[in-house]
Amino acid sequence: MILIQKIQKKVNKNLIDILKNIFTPPLCVICGKIDAGLLCEECISKIKEIEDSICDCCGRPLLENKINDRKNTEKGCNFCKNEDFNFYKHRSFTIYSGGIKKVIKKYKYNKIYDLKEIISIFLLHAYVKYYKNEKIDYLETVPGIHMNMICESLSELIKIPFAGNISRIKKITKQQGLDFAQRRNNIKGAFKVKNCLLYYGKNVLVVDDVWTTGSTMMEIAGVLKKAGANKIYLLTLTRGIQ
Repeated sequence: MILIQKIQKKVNKNLIDILKNIFTPPLCVICGKIDAGLLCEECISKIKEIEDSICDCCGRPLLENKINDRKNTEKGCNFCKNEDFNFYKHRSFTIYSGGIKKVIKKYKYNKIYDLKEIISIFLLHAYVKYYKNEKIDYLETVPGIHMNMICESLSELIKIPFAGNISRIKKITKQQGLDFAQRRNNIKGAFKVKNCLLYYGKNVLVVDDVWTTGSTMMEIAGVLKKAGANKIYLLTLTRGIQ
């Protein structure tokens, strides 16, 4: 309920908005019902945060009834223990399914950018749960307008500066439809830092909307590590079930 109240309070209306809404009332982006907050209370309540036991490293929910999901080892779960990660840990707010998929698609592809406030509150909730006691110097993200806006909004909420110090230097094929190896190869060498000294000895939180295979965020973490970053944390709104 507290999370719902925070989201509803975040939407402020001015006179122009009120007049506009007389003719085109705002709708919940998930169910289509009229709602001034773009996301109704019922739909918010159906977006469940990850509560199960998770891997200490990659944040993947551990399914105790599956053979491949053993308890965490010092290097993480069976899925990631053999990976040479450049990041310290990764956490997500929820699983990529149901209504949250619509929220992301409406934001990214229908360009309903007012949703950035709602998305940033979900991320805030996960940040407080997992990272509030960590010393983090900068926020960073995958270069692009939709994630930049979310990071700017989140930066205001948690009072950590958004660096925006990464640029894309390679045109890549869309990651959708590619397998794990293809995604890694596709994204390799796609990013660089603008100011190489900014991250030296600093702890950085990299934010994104969806973790599928993690290829993009792992590539960025590698770039940050080469630039001298100390600890690199990852935070995503959602993650696929792997």
